[in-house]
Formats: sequence, structure tokens, C-alpha cells
Amino acid sequence: MSRIKQGPLYGIGGVTLLTVLLVLCLTMFAVLALSSAQADRRLSEKNARAVAAYYRADNQGVVLMSQAVKLWPAGGARPEAEALAQDLSAVFDAALEIRVEAAEERFLLSAAIPVQENQILRLSLYLGPPESPRRWEIRGWQVEPLLQNEDQAVFLPVWQP
Repeated sequence: MSRIKQGPLYGIGGVTLLTVLLVLCLTMFAVLALSSAQADRRLSEKNARAVAAYYRADNQGVVLMSQAVKLWPAGGARPEAEALAQDLSAVFDAALEIRVEAAEERFLLSAAIPVQENQILRLSLYLGPPESPRRWEIRGWQVEPLLQNEDQAVFLPVWQP
């Protein structure tokens, strides 16, 4: 008597094919996750360097403010704008572009502090007399791109009324 098999026959080929596809998919997801993690790490390191550079430049701006206050102490005579600019440039070894202009009873200090190779921190500060309740007035404290010439400037079209 011949035996007739009852029930469906499943070949081993279908299960093997399904297993191979599953392994390929899992490998692909693992590679994508790894490359995404590496890209995130590189971006985080770049961001950390940029933030550290900004805070170094910001700290130099605060040091500039404190040095200007020391050069015009309470009860002292008002220094000349040129002498104040020279003394501040000497403190920073002329590494910063510092301008001092006399404006009524106070001075307008302007400085350009390098942040990164293509950015500067531009400061505009009013330094008032020592007895003034508002010794400092910050007019501008912002990061700007460093342009070698005006041709590098990129301006977006803005609607003008």
C-alpha cells in the first residue's frame, strides 16, 4: 500500500527565503541607525565648538566692558577717547578692532571680536560717567558674518511698501 500524505507540504525554501529577507531588513535598519547616530554626533560636536567659540567671544566682550570701567574709575577725570581706545587695544594686544567715540558725557565703544573664521561678535556700548545710574547701555551685541567684500553679501528680497 502506498501511503498518501495528508495535509499541505511546506518546502524548506520558503522559510529560508523569508529568514534571509528578515536578516537583510534588520541589517539595513542597523546600518541606517548607525549612520544616523554618527551624523548626529558630528553635528553635536560642531554645535559644541560653535557655542564654545561664541561664549569665548562673549567673555571677551564682558572683559572689554570691565576694562573700560577700570580706565574711567569713580572720582577720576574723564579720559580722552583716543587714549581710552589705545589703552583698551593695549589690554587686548590689538587683537580686537576697538573704536571709541565721544558722545556728549559718555563714550560709544565699538568692537569686533572674532568668533569663528567667518563670524564676528559686533558690540556697540555706551559708557557713561561713573556717577551715572546707567553706567552701561548696550546698543548692539550680535553675531554677524565676516564679509571680505560686499560681493559676498547675500541679501534676501524683502517687500518694501
